[in-house]
Amino acid sequence: MPKVIGGSLEAHRDVTRERIFEALARLMYERGYDSVSLADVAEAAGLARTAMYNYFPDKESLLVEHVGRETDRYVAQLRDALREVDDPVGQMRAYIRHQLTYFSENHLPPGPALRHLLPQDAFGKILDHVQALEDALLSILRAGVDGRYMLSEDLGATASMINACIGRGSSLHPDPEDLERTIALTESFVLRALGARVMADGSPRRIPRRR
Repeated sequence: MPKVIGGSLEAHRDVTRERIFEALARLMYERGYDSVSLADVAEAAGLARTAMYNYFPDKESLLVEHVGRETDRYVAQLRDALREVDDPVGQMRAYIRHQLTYFSENHLPPGPALRHLLPQDAFGKILDHVQALEDALLSILRAGVDGRYMLSEDLGATASMINACIGRGSSLHPDPEDLERTIALTESFVLRALGARVMADGSPRRIPRRR
């Protein structure tokens, strides 16, 4: 019988699941999802391959739970960061910074960009988790447009284009030292596209009404 970690069977399962999630994340970062098997994850987590089936029936189930869990954590952290900023332009910057920082440390991005990387069935299963992140971006855009800090004729399409820019930005910094430059370039591009104006002190300036 395997040694029980954590003092109880429930604690043992929790610790083992953490090891499995960490192993999956590490292997995906190194190789990409398609090149990783359930057996690879088991070996990296220090488990027998057959023992993995006590936790996850297949690789897709493992991925869905891992991504849903990580996305929920990420959304909670993002909401905390957004609460510290009281204007839509600053919140947009916080959103971009959080996304790109996460990208720099993880193989799978949080949010809508996942639909381009995950199997369709897997993405459908975590759509509710991802929707919370899309809602956060739409809320920022709506506040920006209503307050005349940003321009957008279609919030949904604008949100998709912003996420595409962030996804592209994530591929521009192979080294951690390039992260700040990438964030600055992406912020500048997105804010210009939204017509956002910032004064010398960094505070946002309203866009004049059209006559």
